[in-house]
Amino acid sequence: MNALKYRVLLICLCLACAWCVQPANAASKSSSRFSVTDDLGRIVTLGQPAKRVVSLAPHLTENVFAIGAGGTLVGVSQYSDYPAAAQKITQVGDYQSINVEQVIALQPDVILAWVDGGNQQALNHLAGMGIPIYWSRPATIPAIAKELSRLGVLTGHQKQAAQVVDDFNHRLQTLQNSAHNSPVSVFYQVWAKPLQTLNNNSLIGAVITLCGGRNVFGDAPAVVAQVDREAVLLANPEVILGTHAQGEAPTWKADWLPWRTITAVAKQHIYSIEADVLSRHTPRVLQGAQQVCNYLSEAD
Repeated sequence: MNALKYRVLLICLCLACAWCVQPANAASKSSSRFSVTDDLGRIVTLGQPAKRVVSLAPHLTENVFAIGAGGTLVGVSQYSDYPAAAQKITQVGDYQSINVEQVIALQPDVILAWVDGGNQQALNHLAGMGIPIYWSRPATIPAIAKELSRLGVLTGHQKQAAQVVDDFNHRLQTLQNSAHNSPVSVFYQVWAKPLQTLNNNSLIGAVITLCGGRNVFGDAPAVVAQVDREAVLLANPEVILGTHAQGEAPTWKADWLPWRTITAVAKQHIYSIEADVLSRHTPRVLQGAQQVCNYLSEAD
């Protein structure tokens, strides 16, 4: 994957958690069986379960597959690469643009859109044509489960979604129960040049907290904060975390090796995790969280 595109996509994924939206109930108070309230507080109502769905974000594509509704997808966004079946579906855009004509030709019953990605003008045009749009912006880890439930309602896969949600909540509770009582200080590197990190209003910040970690820049005023190496040296984290794209080596780790006065470096507690299992608002985030929890245990 092109490094610049990877950086932009990763930061956009991180920003998705920066908006503290109050999660709504999976099903709205509408009389329709196929009605939900999305993350913008808008009621999305369908006359029948959606059989043709267009997803405009990789996490939404993955979540539709997670509840067993992948067969309803007729169009997806770029980087919708999980599961493998998603790669065979027609791509209709990326995080910046949407092929409106292509979407219209697919005749979707509903469009799943990401609040922090896509082209607002294009989406407004599609909404003006009467195509229902579900807006996604999960603000917390538990909000992922709520979204799975909503997608289950929209696609008529309520039972499958309920099973996935039960499993997700059980795994989440297990991780919460195993969190460290004594927080391990953590620096998370989102990018190397310039050196950037994330505060606690991000999905990764939430994962660090879930595992009993203390994000050393958790109180930074910006979700994506630029810092210098001296600030990291002063914070002296016990663990340094970062991510890498699937199939690529985490070359960023070598940049820290000369800085042996940092506890994480001296004790070789520098870890990299595949970005997709730590940055996407999907059930797989608990896989990434489990890895983070394991790494923090090694440093405890």
